[in-house]
Amino acid sequence: MDIRMATALAGGVGNVAAFCRDQGISRQTFYKWRARVRAHGVAGLNELSRRPHHSPAATATAIEELIVRRRKELLDDGADHGPWPIRWALLADAGVADSQVPSAATISRILARRGLVTPCPAKRPRSSYRRFVAERANELWQSDWTEWTLADGTAVAIAGTLDDHSRLLAGIAADHADASAVFVWQVMVAAISAYGVPAASLTDNGAVYSQARRGGEAAFEANLRALGCAPICSTPYHPQTCGKIERFWQTLKKWLTAHGPFTELDTLNNALAAFTDYYNTRRPHRALHGATPAAVWNESPKARPTDRPLAAPATLHHTTVTATGVAPVGRYQINVGARWIGQPITAINDADHITIFTGNQLIRVLQADPSRVYQPAEPGRPRTHHRRKPAH
Repeated sequence: MDIRMATALAGGVGNVAAFCRDQGISRQTFYKWRARVRAHGVAGLNELSRRPHHSPAATATAIEELIVRRRKELLDDGADHGPWPIRWALLADAGVADSQVPSAATISRILARRGLVTPCPAKRPRSSYRRFVAERANELWQSDWTEWTLADGTAVAIAGTLDDHSRLLAGIAADHADASAVFVWQVMVAAISAYGVPAASLTDNGAVYSQARRGGEAAFEANLRALGCAPICSTPYHPQTCGKIERFWQTLKKWLTAHGPFTELDTLNNALAAFTDYYNTRRPHRALHGATPAAVWNESPKARPTDRPLAAPATLHHTTVTATGVAPVGRYQINVGARWIGQPITAINDADHITIFTGNQLIRVLQADPSRVYQPAEPGRPRTHHRRKPAH
């Protein structure tokens, strides 16, 4: 029999001390239970809540309702909707004083009390992670691609590049089917034209990014080396090395799901452009303590490629090789050879360091001589012969 019920049924106990010794309880407990039974009957034996009747420091009901409402708004918008994003949303709300905004821990308890948190007891604690972050902006970029599906079920590829230090989304685009070597390089070129050449680039071992573990070299790696950027590959079957870009895909897909579906590739690319602006300039990032990637990028000193001075962002040139085998790149006329006549090319002009590609194939790398406009052929490569048309 439960000791509390025994106490209730005991009625008059002649020797309270002896009864307590037999039942293994203290006299304070005996008198407490007896007082409850006399006041409330057998129901007084139930455990009572220890919650105080009044809590002057409790979060106001109106703020709790606002927390729930902000969580739903963030969820509907495809944004992160945990305690920290909710707190930043409240701090940005002009109608709420900063002193009224609870801590992230209090918001977490409110959400749990409202049944809005799904317990994840098997989830790995954050304290167990070994955090790595590049010391400067532009020191390391992480690149990867992922799959997405249009409204009609068409599979497309989305490739992106993220700055490791600031989390800035430097470049992103979508293309039909699987990611090709040309496509992922085009995304990298667009990022370089906007933010400059990174000192190093980190990718997984996908064939479009790296052939190092297959005994060769992918065009992506060769092109980066030509720009002075060191290509780095993660350990096979260890996605944590590229953890920032891998986690980024989760954020992106939540946002696309909330704002889709998308019927055409152009529509999806327009949405990716809108997401880039939102992610870089308006979304508080938890790893940045609530700052935006663009703010951290702008305030941080920039790293540069190997043996390269600090310069303005690279200039991108799209042009065609002339009938004389010359590639016009800004003020320079660069001899690339007769074999490339008529070929469309992309040139990246980073200060006076110039790299020229057709598709993702590297044609020429040179340090231009700023004292002359015409840049001759490379040593050892035959010059293009210029023939004059016969006079009539």
